[in-house]
Amino acid sequence: MDTLKKFTTLSEIVWPVFKLAEKQPVQRDGLVFFYTEYVDNNNQASLTARLVDDKNLPQQTLGLRRLALKAQGEKLYPIRTAIYLLADLIKLGKSTTWFIDSSGRVFQYEKNTRAKLTTKRIRQVLPADGIGCVLELEGISSRFPSLHRPEEHERYARVLQLGMGFLFYGFSEGIKPDSWRMV
Repeated sequence: MDTLKKFTTLSEIVWPVFKLAEKQPVQRDGLVFFYTEYVDNNNQASLTARLVDDKNLPQQTLGLRRLALKAQGEKLYPIRTAIYLLADLIKLGKSTTWFIDSSGRVFQYEKNTRAKLTTKRIRQVLPADGIGCVLELEGISSRFPSLHRPEEHERYARVLQLGMGFLFYGFSEGIKPDSWRMV
């Protein structure tokens, strides 16, 4: 059995990323899958495997390979959460959570750095094709993509300060005290 690469660097990730589960998927001969064991009322056990990915197929991306597997009638493991932005990976990532990127790389995200979480007033919300909107914040020269527009009452943005840079973390109705997050 091949061993899974437990941790990966952010530069190696092919976005979007998909959240899998809290338990480690099995990887064998180019396949990534989960076993599920069921015991019925007669104490009869049955074992099923649900495929996440088959890297033996010629398609280049996880999505295209999953479409091909579905067309072949394979039982697929349901992937319900897609992650498009680093801040969302930081929020969802726990040391026990497994992810798969668009190339089929299975990994866990390890939080090993502290970052200051601060609040900034939203100066302007700009429309953007395909990603929701782009935010301009007071006191920060860079702009931030967001998958959705802030609600009318959300006039502030929470940002993580990572060294000299910032990362959009979420919307807020008002100013909140600064705090720290592991990222």
